[in-house]
Amino acid sequence: MKKNLKLRAENFKIKIGNISYNKKKIKETIKKANDDLVNILLLPELCITGASLYDGFANDDILEECLDALFDLKKFSKNIDTLFSVGLPVKEGRKIIDMVFLLKEGDIIGGFFKDNFKDHEKYVFDTPEEDEFIKIKDEYVHLYNKSYIEINDIKITVSIGENEEKNIPDSLISKSKNNIDIILNPSAKTRYIGSKKDIEDKIKFLSKDTIYLYSSTGLGESSTDFVYEGLNIIGENGKIKESKRDEFVDLCSYFDISQNTIEEFFDFKNKPSLSYWDKFPYLLDDKKIYVEDAFDILTRALIQRMEAISCKKVILGLSGGLDSTMALLFIVKAFEKMNLPKEKILLYTMPAFGTSKRTKSNAFKLAEAFEIKLNEIVIKDAVNIHLKDIGHDGKTQDIAYENAQARERTQILFDIGNMENALVIGTGDKSEISQGFATYNGDHMSSYAVNASLTKTELRYIVSYLVENTKNQKLKEVLDDILKTPISPELKNENEEKISQKTEDIIGPYELIDFFTFEFLENSSVEEIYEKAKVAFKDDYDKKTIKKWLKSFYKRLITSQFKRSVSVDGPALSQKSFSPRRGYLLASDMSAEVFLERIEKLDE
Repeated sequence: MKKNLKLRAENFKIKIGNISYNKKKIKETIKKANDDLVNILLLPELCITGASLYDGFANDDILEECLDALFDLKKFSKNIDTLFSVGLPVKEGRKIIDMVFLLKEGDIIGGFFKDNFKDHEKYVFDTPEEDEFIKIKDEYVHLYNKSYIEINDIKITVSIGENEEKNIPDSLISKSKNNIDIILNPSAKTRYIGSKKDIEDKIKFLSKDTIYLYSSTGLGESSTDFVYEGLNIIGENGKIKESKRDEFVDLCSYFDISQNTIEEFFDFKNKPSLSYWDKFPYLLDDKKIYVEDAFDILTRALIQRMEAISCKKVILGLSGGLDSTMALLFIVKAFEKMNLPKEKILLYTMPAFGTSKRTKSNAFKLAEAFEIKLNEIVIKDAVNIHLKDIGHDGKTQDIAYENAQARERTQILFDIGNMENALVIGTGDKSEISQGFATYNGDHMSSYAVNASLTKTELRYIVSYLVENTKNQKLKEVLDDILKTPISPELKNENEEKISQKTEDIIGPYELIDFFTFEFLENSSVEEIYEKAKVAFKDDYDKKTIKKWLKSFYKRLITSQFKRSVSVDGPALSQKSFSPRRGYLLASDMSAEVFLERIEKLDE
C-alpha cells in the first residue's frame, strides 16, 4: 500500500526564556502547516524555551510555564490534523529531562527523552526514572525512546539532538528493530565551519531506506559562546531532498511501508599514517566555503548580540594590524546585513610609544577603503601622566610600561562606548587567548570578541582569500600589505620606521602555536603532539626548535588560564574553544610541571 504524506521541518526566531512569545510562534507555525495540509511538522529541540537557557532550565518558574505551554498547545491542537513536535524541559522529582512530545488533534501522542548530552548539558539534564511512562501534571505519557509511534500504519520515531551522535545512533536502533518509516531529529546543534556538510553527510547515511527530518534551532539563541545551526533538512533514501537555513523545508512522498533492516553501523576511525600529517588540520580545503561560513557565523553572532541589547553602534580600536582588520571586516559585513549606515561604526586609532608608521598608515588606508572615518587619539601624554602618578620613571620599558598603553586604549574605547551607547568590539584571537598574549584588563577586555575562535593562521587564511577575490582595489592593496606586516604588539619605543618587536620572536611561530592548540584541544598527549609536529613541519623546523616552542606553548597555556577564566563573550567557529563557560576548562592555579617534565624526556 502506498501512502502520500507531506512532511515539513521548520524553525523560527525564538526569544530565550520567553515562553509566551515562543508558544505564540509555535502556534503560528502549526496553523500555517495545517493550512498547507502538512501531515507531520518537526520543530527544533527545546523550542518552547530556546536551547541556550543553560542553568535557567532548572528554574521552577520556567519549568511550570513550560508545562502550561505544553497543555495549552495540546488544547490548541484539538482541531489540528498535523502531527507536530514540541521540545521543552520537564521536571521529574529533582531531575530535569530534555523532552520532545508529539501532539495531534488534542492529544499528547507520546514522548521522547534525550540521554546523550553535550558537556554543558550534563550539569542540568538527566534521564527519567522510568523509560516507559512519565507523569506530567496529572497525565501519564508513554515514552517511546528507541521505539516508535504508529499512526495510520506509518511508523515514526524521534531521536533528540545528540542521541544521534552515539556510536550507534538511536534512530538506527529503532530502524533495525522496527522498520521505521520516518525519523524525526529535533536538534539544538551549534554551528562551526563545515558543520552543514557534516550534518548532511550524516543524514545521507541515516536516511537510507527511510525519510529523515532534521530541524535545529538558530535565530534568537544566545551568541555568548556559540552560533546555532538553524538548519532544516529532509533526507530520503540516502539523498538530501531539501536543506535550508532558517527556512522551512517540505517533502511530499509516496512510499511503501515495508523497509529493509539496517544491520550494521560502521564507525570509521581510520587516521592518516604518520608518514604524513597535515600542518593545518583545522582548515577546510575549500577556501570559499570556509570563508563564507566564517563570515556568516560571526556576523550572525554579532547581529544577535546587537539586537538583543538594542544597540546600533559599535566602537573598534583599529591599529592596522591583522586582528583589528579582521574585526572590522566582520563588522562591515554585519552592518550591511542590518542595513545600518557605516557612520555608526566608530573607529579609533590610538598611537603611542611603539606605534610604527606602517601599521598606522594601514589603519587609515583600511578605513578609507570602506569610506569610514578614522579618529586619532594620541595617548602618549595620558600614559606618561599615568606612569608618573604611579611612580614609574616613564623610561624603563618594563611590563608596566607596555601594559599601561594597552589599558589606556581599552579605557578610552569603553568610555567613548558609554558616551555613544556603542558596543566595544574585541580583536583578540584564539592564538593569543591560548598563550595569554594580551594585557589583562587591557586588550583582553571588550564587550564582544568576534575573533575569539579564530587562530592567527585562520585570520591570514581568510584575509588572503579576500585579497584574491575582492573587487575593491584599495581594500585589496591594504589587506595585502597587512598580510606582509610582521605581527607585533608595538608597545616598546624603539624605531617607528621599522617593526622590531615581533610577537613570533617572543612566543614562537604562529603556525606551530596553532597546530599545538588544535591538538591540545583534541586531548592529544605531549608525545602525540610532538610526533605529529615533527612530521607535519619536517621541512620547516628541526626537532630542537619544535621542542623549544612546545615547551613555551605549554608554559604559557597553563599559566595564562586566569585570563581565560574571565574571557569576554564570543562565538565559537569550531567544536573546541577556550570559553570559560562552554569550552576547554582548566584551573587557574594548575601547574604546568607534568607537561614540562614530559617534554624534557622527548627523544630520550
